[in-house]
Amino acid sequence: MRRLRSEFISTDLYAFLECQTTSAFPAAKGRPELTPTAIMAGRLLVQRLFGGSSDLMDYDNVPTTVFTPLEYGCVGLSEEEAVARHGQEHVEVYHAHYKPLEFTVAGRDASQCYVKMVCLREPPQLLLGLHFLGPNAGEVTQGFALGIKCGASYAQVMRTVGIHPTCSEEVVKLRISKRSGLDPTVTGC
Repeated sequence: MRRLRSEFISTDLYAFLECQTTSAFPAAKGRPELTPTAIMAGRLLVQRLFGGSSDLMDYDNVPTTVFTPLEYGCVGLSEEEAVARHGQEHVEVYHAHYKPLEFTVAGRDASQCYVKMVCLREPPQLLLGLHFLGPNAGEVTQGFALGIKCGASYAQVMRTVGIHPTCSEEVVKLRISKRSGLDPTVTGC
């Protein structure tokens, strides 16, 4: 068994140590350091060991949120990761600066509220990632994580009716791409 600098141990895809006879708790090297991820991986490990399952933990597109006064949530690839993987010419990024209702009523500055959707450029423009900065980012990210996990496209998101007035509605209103050079500031409904 190798001990890594990060205090995690190295396991294979099935959560076994190098000796193949000992399993490890699934919070291991190169995996998201999130409690829900470790819990799910642990459940799947137990089901494989004792329940006859062959299901493995899928570490792609694991949503996460930073619960700071202005929340940040993300799922999938960053813009930089998407460009590195697919090339700049094959990636389209839709984005917007928006003002949440709760900021309007309270008169708060919303200049930092931002949403970005990273997609493949070729139709149907599969979603590669979502990044959300603003109130309720955890709720918004959790909802769209399922869509990204299921292979949703930009076209499908654009055909989704938003719930007004919610922060999540800002995602289904994304129409301005970075490539266009247009001002991404949302004005009005």
